Amino acid sequence: MKRNETKGARRDRSATKGLWSVAALLVIACGDSTNGGTGSDFDSGGGPDSGGTDSTSPFKDGSITPPNDGGPNNDGGSAGEGGGGDAAFNFDGFSKGDGNLCFDDDNDGWTTCNGDCNDHDSLINPCAFDTDKASGDPVGIDGVDNDCDGTVDNRILCDSKLSSGHSTTPGDYASAADVCDNQKCTVVKKAVFYGPNNSLPKRITKHMGSGFTPHVGTYMAFLSTGIADDLTDNANYRPGDGTDLFNSFKHPDPLTAMQNKNPCGQGQDESLVNIHDYTEVRLTLVVPINAGSFTFDFNFFSMEYPAYACRGYNDTFLAMLTSNKYKSPFQIAFDPNGGRINVNNSFFIACNDVVNGDNLGYTHMCTQPLSTLNGTGYEIKYGQTSLTVGNLNKGSGGTNWLKTTAPVDPGETVTVSFIIFDEGDGILDSAVNVDNFRWGSASIGSPVTGR
Repeated sequence: MKRNETKGARRDRSATKGLWSVAALLVIACGDSTNGGTGSDFDSGGGPDSGGTDSTSPFKDGSITPPNDGGPNNDGGSAGEGGGGDAAFNFDGFSKGDGNLCFDDDNDGWTTCNGDCNDHDSLINPCAFDTDKASGDPVGIDGVDNDCDGTVDNRILCDSKLSSGHSTTPGDYASAADVCDNQKCTVVKKAVFYGPNNSLPKRITKHMGSGFTPHVGTYMAFLSTGIADDLTDNANYRPGDGTDLFNSFKHPDPLTAMQNKNPCGQGQDESLVNIHDYTEVRLTLVVPINAGSFTFDFNFFSMEYPAYACRGYNDTFLAMLTSNKYKSPFQIAFDPNGGRINVNNSFFIACNDVVNGDNLGYTHMCTQPLSTLNGTGYEIKYGQTSLTVGNLNKGSGGTNWLKTTAPVDPGETVTVSFIIFDEGDGILDSAVNVDNFRWGSASIGSPVTGR
């Protein structure tokens, strides 16, 4: 309905016009897809598994933003009727509509007919994130239905329909790590396997041994430099024997020798090192409008430890972020010493100690026994291999659950990559589990990793 009369004239409408009922107005407002109603239901490429081209519409149902017809409120009206933004919201039943009483008073691109449940707050709409109390984020206890899905303070999970196994669908690993679309808004714009593509080193799993299970939901994403199995999946698998996948690849973020100092004070130029058994899941994500950061949980296991600490065979896990702040892929997961998550990382907690003299002067004391890793395969010493010299009898190392938090801008599109590879050779496997990806309302200056 075009506005061509003053507010006073609206209040003094004729008796004939006054016969219009509220019910009739509601039918006109949201009656069908031809006048701002439900619209069509499609997703032309925004979902994690589609592989199609990306839709130009921000709405999963394919509808468009209401047209701007000249006024500061998209209605041709004056600034005095609410042009000041959220604080000047003025709902009179006729202003700021799209001609069909589908309002977008907060100018967030979502109308009341497309699913905006609070049209005077631009941070509440189907492209916002909501979460629960357990997340620890203020959004989870604010008593607000931030994502307009009809439920207050609830977290969206998306892994319950997955199946255990070596999935060949990239989007399954996003879902297993709990990176999920909103009900009406695409978050996972694209998911791909980058680099060599082999199904064996990737797995959707409910467990890693007896002690490591998903932090939320049903599954977690399991990536390996060998076969992504534990002893429940395959009782005969021995990561200590190693599975060489016989692929090589370029290092995604090589450090210079000066940047790459290990705990023994030595450095190695990674641009000169061969990379083997490379596995990467790369996600393109649309950041929710009320998010300033994201966090994910992970743990890391390596059969290279302790034998090859400080010796250059650095099986490595990288988490890379590309965003408005980081124009080139930036590594966001570090140990407390600023080192990468590899055989030299100081987060190893369940392992055999490295005492001074074992590895070129490096000392690391483990606080949990190797049996903490029972069932993972990484607790088994090299009993079924010929590699039984010196420290090779000691087993391996594993971290406890860790978490990395990184900054993002609200509403931007970012790329997050989870990568693991063998550095130096293709034997002696390492593994990582990724789970509990969640958005945070706080803005932070730089990435941080901790327990």
